[in-house]
Amino acid sequence: MYGRAAFEPDPARYYDMATYWAATAPITGPGFPNQLWSYPPSVMLAAAPFGALPYFAALALWTALGLAAFTAALLLWTKDWRVLAPLLLGPAAIFGLISGQFAFAAAAIMLAVLRWRESRPLIAGLLLGLLTLKPQLGLFVPVLLLAAGNWRTIAAAALTALAIAGATALIWGPGVWTAYLQTGIANQSLVLSDPEKLGGPFMPTIFMNLRVAGLPFAAAMAVQAAAALAAIALIWATFRRRPEPADLRANAIFLAAAAFGTPYMLSYDTLALASVMLLLAAEGRGRLLPLLAFLLPLLQLAAGSAGLPGPALVPVLIALFLFKSRELANDPHHHRL
Repeated sequence: MYGRAAFEPDPARYYDMATYWAATAPITGPGFPNQLWSYPPSVMLAAAPFGALPYFAALALWTALGLAAFTAALLLWTKDWRVLAPLLLGPAAIFGLISGQFAFAAAAIMLAVLRWRESRPLIAGLLLGLLTLKPQLGLFVPVLLLAAGNWRTIAAAALTALAIAGATALIWGPGVWTAYLQTGIANQSLVLSDPEKLGGPFMPTIFMNLRVAGLPFAAAMAVQAAAALAAIALIWATFRRRPEPADLRANAIFLAAAAFGTPYMLSYDTLALASVMLLLAAEGRGRLLPLLAFLLPLLQLAAGSAGLPGPALVPVLIALFLFKSRELANDPHHHRL
């Protein structure tokens, strides 16, 4: 629909949910759950080529490109198919495949940015700028880059993001951004605030775990805000020491902290975290936490469907355990013991 809207007059009208539902009904057929038109309008830049294709052809091409990008990003880290195969067939990947979502592309971008933030800062920044198409996934990356002093990556990302926003406004008019800010973000917030639209089985966040357990919105968001501050502190403390981009533990701390720091993250968005944790397991650095990260989408599906909290603690445990183990490894007194 974003691809089709790219060729239509006034694509901003789809931020009105009734208008969007009326437009999608002939495509999805009766009984399909209503979807939200809530992404930034810049998505139309990437989606336009797919809008020129029939739906299933577009879906097949999108899926193939996503899988190829994710596989290429994994190959930056390992050539071991004993790691690659489980990730391509794991719960987060399957959830992303079923939904046709950004899961593969987003995980590929995140893994590439983490690997290239120093050696190829311009490419890393360009990719990070592209991640603004789904901005909630990159909320904590600026903290990492600032702490590590990756200034060229920051500059490239900022310029790319500005270019994308400017191109979107130039093609479809600045009003499309106004519609997104006034209506699109409000639509997206319904997933967090409206009890009938809660994504409890599919969102392994602290906020959503508390909401499905019955905690009021304000209280759950207060806890989530505290978690976000803790995530920022962990990321800053880890990356101010300038770990190497290939440092799996540091990257796992970042991805786990970014996961528990945000209120809005779906199960397939844990694909990058599962990838780094399985890479750690392949190096012989534990089994339990990588297994929990790998199975997190299934744990959330089971617990969320039953109205039980708990799976959101998995990223918290990962971040705290790995941070503590890094601190001990860097402590000369610990080595003497």
